Parts: sequence; C-alpha cells; structure tokens
Amino acid sequence: MTALALVYKLSTSLFLLLSLLWGAAIAVSAKPNGFSVELMHIFSPASPLYPGNISFQEEMQRLLQRSDARMRHIDATIASALTLSNNMSQTAKNRPYDEFIRPQVEYYPIATYIVAVGLGTFPDAKFPERPFKSYYLYMDTGSALTWVLCADCEKQKPPRCFKTREPPFPNGESQSYKPLPCNKHRFCTPNLCIGDHCSEAAEETFTFLSNKGRPLPIEDIVFGCAHDVRNVDFGSQEDFKIAGFMGLGYSPYSFPLQISHRIQGKFSYCLSHNREIQTYLRFGGDIVEPFSGLRVTNLVLIPDIPYYYVNLKAISVNGQKLLIDPSVFALRSGGYQGGCLMDNGSSVTYLITPAFKALVKFLEMFYMRYPNYVRHLGPISPAFELCYRWAPPMVPLPAVTFHFEGADLELKDEAFVTLEDRDGSSILCLAMVENTVRTILGSLQQANYRFIYDLNNALLKFIPEDCAKWS
Repeated sequence: MTALALVYKLSTSLFLLLSLLWGAAIAVSAKPNGFSVELMHIFSPASPLYPGNISFQEEMQRLLQRSDARMRHIDATIASALTLSNNMSQTAKNRPYDEFIRPQVEYYPIATYIVAVGLGTFPDAKFPERPFKSYYLYMDTGSALTWVLCADCEKQKPPRCFKTREPPFPNGESQSYKPLPCNKHRFCTPNLCIGDHCSEAAEETFTFLSNKGRPLPIEDIVFGCAHDVRNVDFGSQEDFKIAGFMGLGYSPYSFPLQISHRIQGKFSYCLSHNREIQTYLRFGGDIVEPFSGLRVTNLVLIPDIPYYYVNLKAISVNGQKLLIDPSVFALRSGGYQGGCLMDNGSSVTYLITPAFKALVKFLEMFYMRYPNYVRHLGPISPAFELCYRWAPPMVPLPAVTFHFEGADLELKDEAFVTLEDRDGSSILCLAMVENTVRTILGSLQQANYRFIYDLNNALLKFIPEDCAKWS
C-alpha cells in the first residue's frame, strides 16, 4: 500500500477525511481560554528534521520538491473528497469505506511546519518520564483529522503497522483513551464499526507543555487511532521521526473546531524567513488583535474540503493591475477547480495559468529596462520559470499585491528569492510556480504577516508584522 492509499484508507475509514500524523510533545504558553504552541519550520535547528548547515540554495531546492509533492497531494485530496461526498449517501450503508475510490496518484503528503504533542495518560510513569507519550506532528491547515499509529496494529496477524522511530502509541495502556461508541457519537460514521466501537476513531487527552514546563491537558479530543496500515512506507524521507499530522483544516473534527468553545473559534500564526526565530501557533485568548490596521477578508468554506479559500479578485505590480479576467480565480465544478486557497504546507505560491502568464509578462517588460538584468535559467531543480542574472546596482524589487475581497496582501521581498549560480553570480527568481487548476498561497508569501483564522465568523484577518518580535 502506498502512502496515498494509506491516507484515503484512514481518512475514509476514520471520518471521510484526509490527513496524517505522528505523535509528539508541544511547547506552549497559556492564558485563560488560550494557549500558544511552539511552531517549528522543518529546517529550523529546533526541528527533528533539521538538515544541518545547508545552503539557502539547497534549502530552496528541497522546499520546491516538497511543494511539488504537496501540490499533487492537494489535487488528490480535493478530488477524492468530492467523489466520496457525491457517493456517500448512496453507498455508505452497504459498502465498506476501503472499497471507495482511491486516487491512483503517487505523492508524498508532507508539510512545512512541525509541532509537538503529548498524548494519553500514564500515571505510573517514573520520573523523569512524563505521564504522556510525546510525538512530533506536521501542522497542517489543509488536514481535517489528527491521527497517530496505535499499538493495536501490532495485535493484527500479521502486524499491520508501518515503521516509526518511536513505538506506536500504546492506546490500550492509556487511562484517558476512549474508543467512540458505535453509531452513538457524532464523529462515528454509521455502520463502520469494529464490535461495539467506531473503526479507528477514539477520544484522548492531548497535553501541551507551557513555556514554564507546566502541562496543559485538553481532554476528549477525537483523533484517528490507526491500526491497519499494511505495506506503507510513510516517513522514510524523514527518517521516521514524524508521526503524522495535526489537522487544523476546515472540518467539524479538526483540532480547532473541536475546541472552538474554548478558543472562540480562532487560531493564528506569524511565519518568519529566519529559521533561528522561535514562532508560535496561537489559539483563542493568546491572540492579540490590533486596534487598527487589521485587514479582513471572507473565508470561503466548502463542505467536505478541508482547505481555507479566499476570494482573490486581482493581482497588481507596483500599483498597476494586471490584465487578468477575474473569473480565472473563481471556484468552479463545486470546488474541484479554481479558487485561491491558503496553505502553509506549500512553501511557494502556485498561480493559476492565466494569472501566472500575465505576471511573468509584466515582469519581463519591467526588467527589459535594466541591461544589468539578463534572463537566466534557474539554478535549482525543479526550476523557477522567471529568473534573472543581475549585477549591481540592484533595482528595487517590484511590489506584487494580491487583491482579496475587501483586503490587500502586499508582497515585497516575499515575492522573490535570490539564489546563486555555479560561478557565484546572483540569480533573482520569482518565487511562484504555474498551476493549471487553482491558486495556492504558500508559506514563503505568507511570511511577515500575522494571520488570524476566525472560524466562527468565517473570516481571515491579517496585518503586516515583524514575526520575529511578535513570536
């Protein structure tokens, strides 16, 4: 079974959802009705995936490769969610979930930021052990479900586990582990049970560690407790250090919506290009909204699709709007195509083809005026399409602005990256990639903004921020 098949076997069997996860231990500060979880970029020195002192060039190449896989993951996720949603009412009563359609698309579902979480309750743990098990998870605004490999996989004959660096979560030993009762819990899909319990779904206590070392337990979080994952090689690229995903996507069973009453339906992050900087994923009362300057746009939320869409209306460069038909940004085919989604799992931004070509054409005309900028192939693979070898003096970077419904996201340095050619010369590249299906706003272009997801009111709020100071 491929990693793709695993995602859809679990997501369907667990809640019709798509996501992956591995265990961890989360660092947090907390206020009443709020808390903040340390957020690690995969290449941060604090990350378990820290690759050492690699060059910026090597970092960008790896991020591009991961973003390409992520883009294919998004395509497969949306296609499968819509197919399952369309078929569910007719087939769920008499067909097991693992017989539903599984996209035959090879991808590796990975993300860019990591958190840590404590899972379960083990009161007999001896000091210095903590009374929970710790795991690392990808944090993903495009995954609806949080799940972890459980020790029940070892009870199968033959065992139905995949390789992990840490042992599977010993759910049978945790005092707070509660399988969902069959057909009696709103998150248990009818008639998909094993005995009296919902298949691979349970409630458990998640513990976050405050920055002063005090535990912050949150009880009765529904998560996926996977125990039938045969022939899966998930995690090999990460040396099996990441146990899965913490789902922050749009779904009743995502982490923020399950605890919405506690966090007022809000979570927030502020991303920095500086990998040495400690940043936080904030919830509820730990989010400070400024009195002025906050920009607000509507979130477009689609049932059965866990991604957060926004209404992108236009793109401008240095104040001049590009000649793009606004309809190219519209959602089509019930959400399967088009639209603009926020995704911190992708590093670069993907622009739908007409918009990408218009932006490239404008920038080509812009740089034609400067003979010290010469069109050049990108020095990494996969390559950025628009790159220039340049020599001093450097021209101020064009300001690219995304015009959302009611709010503008201005990109200055964030729209470009500077790489190095083999001879040491500087290569300036547009840090965006063409996509034939939809627009995806990646984490590089979200940097140095504070984003607040207000799920109760279906709003995305944001403001320019020095993320190093705010975090």
